[in-house]
Amino acid sequence: MNNFYLIGLVGTIGSGKSTVRRMLEELGAYSIDADALAHVVMRRGTPTWRQVVKTFGPDILKFNGRIDRRKLGAHVFTDPHSLAKLETLVHPAVRDLTKDLLRQTTKPIVVIEAIKLVEAGMHAWCDALWAVDCKPQVQIERVMRTRNLSEADARARLEAQGSFEEKLRLATVVIDNNGPKNATRAQVEKAWKQIQPGTARDKSAWLLGLPVAQAAPPPPIEAAPPAEPAKPELPPVPDWAKHAPTVRAEPPAHETVVIEPPMPAWARAVLELQVRRARRSDLEALGIALAKKEQRPTPFTREEILKRFGERGYRIALADQRIVALAAWEAENLVASVREIWAESAEAATQALPRLFELIESEARELLCEIVLLIVEPGAPEYIVTQVRGSGYQREELNALHKLWRQAIQERMQPNDTLWGKRLREVITRPF
Repeated sequence: MNNFYLIGLVGTIGSGKSTVRRMLEELGAYSIDADALAHVVMRRGTPTWRQVVKTFGPDILKFNGRIDRRKLGAHVFTDPHSLAKLETLVHPAVRDLTKDLLRQTTKPIVVIEAIKLVEAGMHAWCDALWAVDCKPQVQIERVMRTRNLSEADARARLEAQGSFEEKLRLATVVIDNNGPKNATRAQVEKAWKQIQPGTARDKSAWLLGLPVAQAAPPPPIEAAPPAEPAKPELPPVPDWAKHAPTVRAEPPAHETVVIEPPMPAWARAVLELQVRRARRSDLEALGIALAKKEQRPTPFTREEILKRFGERGYRIALADQRIVALAAWEAENLVASVREIWAESAEAATQALPRLFELIESEARELLCEIVLLIVEPGAPEYIVTQVRGSGYQREELNALHKLWRQAIQERMQPNDTLWGKRLREVITRPF
């Protein structure tokens, strides 16, 4: 197991901590999103899923048996007792998966994004604690925009996360995310350059579950006492975290070393998904993925894929260095049009497509787009449609669209394509 420099990244909802995590990922860090892990541990049929459904009732489920996070949120974000109960069910499983991923990473720098990182005591094992700071009203506006919530619901979710002052006081790096994205990026890059991976503390005792060893029982009087077994040395808690709550393991009845089984390969691949803009270095992999999508016997030639690459912007999801999902998008007349939506399996669609759509929506907002329109081809697998619908898109009729929107999308559609839309802004552009 390799040691690594661990950054704990905290921030309340809408603060932009996921944006900061993705920036660190682009700089070379291995990133773990605790919210994404929560999605995995609450997948249909898992032990955590059963506990959550048993606790909050079957009305929180979608028609396909998956947990509807919006319905679950309505239960817990207005009731601190219910929220605490949910965290009791979910956090242990998320913690275990986090440790699985950390044991297997080979990157020298790792960042964990988690709202409750300090409350869980995990910050005591971090080499640095980064806090993303943002004004509450800015956060509320972001949450309303990105999650399609009312102001009251957005405010309730923010208030449910408690005060952020203590985390700011503990933080070794504070990122001010009230301004434009390039200002945030400049802060992240400056802090990144100051990281010294060689100063990382040894985390093996924590990650391998090594308990504090017990002394052997007293021997008979006539026997010479055996040497006391060596105790594994726990890393010291840094000065900045000495006043924070510390996690202490209860000593077991017998001296044991608990090493958790490795995480299944499918779960590791899902959790290590990287979602980003396609680059020229991805052309070969992109040609293979598009050939699968279009059921071609051979991949596209470099010339063919270069032509497509130059015509539209591809966003890809990679797992094990393979493209497992993709979508292409363009912006015109304040309309983001998305096509060539593909995932290699239902599993990949479930984990990758919502993140791809979220990335495209974020970029579309920066271009002041008013609506995102997804073009779904005839014969697309049902799991594609399921993720489109689950990501908040609704069926649209071409003739019912605003004139400028219709002009931007109609030439990109083929017969029998279906159209799905999500509005990003309330203001509707009117023709001059």
